[in-house]
Amino acid sequence: MIQRIQTVYLIIIVILTGFTLFTPFAGLINKAEALSYVVNYNGIFLNQDNGALFQQNVWALSALTALILITAFITIFLFKKRVIQIRLLFFNLILMLGYYVLLFIYLWQAGEKLNAEWYLNLVTAFPLINVILSFLAIRSIGKDEALIKSLNRLR
Repeated sequence: MIQRIQTVYLIIIVILTGFTLFTPFAGLINKAEALSYVVNYNGIFLNQDNGALFQQNVWALSALTALILITAFITIFLFKKRVIQIRLLFFNLILMLGYYVLLFIYLWQAGEKLNAEWYLNLVTAFPLINVILSFLAIRSIGKDEALIKSLNRLR
């Protein structure tokens, strides 16, 4: 299982998605009132001296990130069912692209509501890296499937 390169790609996807889920991935700054907001899996919070004040939830984004994590983790253990692995990876690709759509919708709405400009942290690039790794994993799984089919023809 671990000796296959697609398994390594999938493990990296799981690790990067875990970082994405549990670290702040964006923020908002209201320059007029000198307010700073942080966006993480719990929601959008106003940074204050005495703690963070809850502003808005982002539960759909957190659920989507958790679903990406779970799907990639399950895909690792389906190494004997390569066609199902490829289908789950395509589904995961769609979820990762949907992550960006949902993230920008949340940031745009929060920016309008709080009269703030948004910015992205480095962690926001991880789903894009995951998309690339998913394509590489799909290609490797396809090569394995082609190899198995060619060996069956020789028998």
